[in-house]
Amino acid sequence: MSKAAERHKIDRSVDRSQPVEKLHPNERIKHESGYLRGSLVHSLAERITGAVLEDDHQLTKFHGTYQQDDRDLREERRRSKLEPAYSFMIRVRLPGGVCQTDQWLALDNLATTYANNTLRLTTRQTFQFHGVMKRDLEATMQGIHDNLLDTIAACGDVNRGVMATPIPEFSALHAQVF
Repeated sequence: MSKAAERHKIDRSVDRSQPVEKLHPNERIKHESGYLRGSLVHSLAERITGAVLEDDHQLTKFHGTYQQDDRDLREERRRSKLEPAYSFMIRVRLPGGVCQTDQWLALDNLATTYANNTLRLTTRQTFQFHGVMKRDLEATMQGIHDNLLDTIAACGDVNRGVMATPIPEFSALHAQVF
């Protein structure tokens, strides 16, 4: 562990909550990660593979990113003894589902530059980039942050936004309840 990570490590000896050993394995990963740093810098710099290390794979979720592989190529690559065709999905966190015009244009540009030319609107009122290569993760995330948006807690073990009509009186469910 780096000296910087050591300085930021939480002292569990004075923590009154459950011992780390009794928590879900993901909580151990978080605890040992130095505030979600883990070995992501090393994993992202490693060019021999399109993947990140297993613990870092879990950490990327807490940063709003999922490592994926192209299932259409999976069997062919397995037969050829190649690793899966890895890429990443990045989910933007949009509190209240609000996105300004300049942010939308910036996200569209990032999708064209680093993703697969698409920006997907989700049922949870946010956007997803698909097909982002590991070598482009840092630039894509920086572009998101440069536009005053983020991805933290957009994936993983968190509650996400729920989409609802802005005028509930038009909802059939509302009519049934009231």
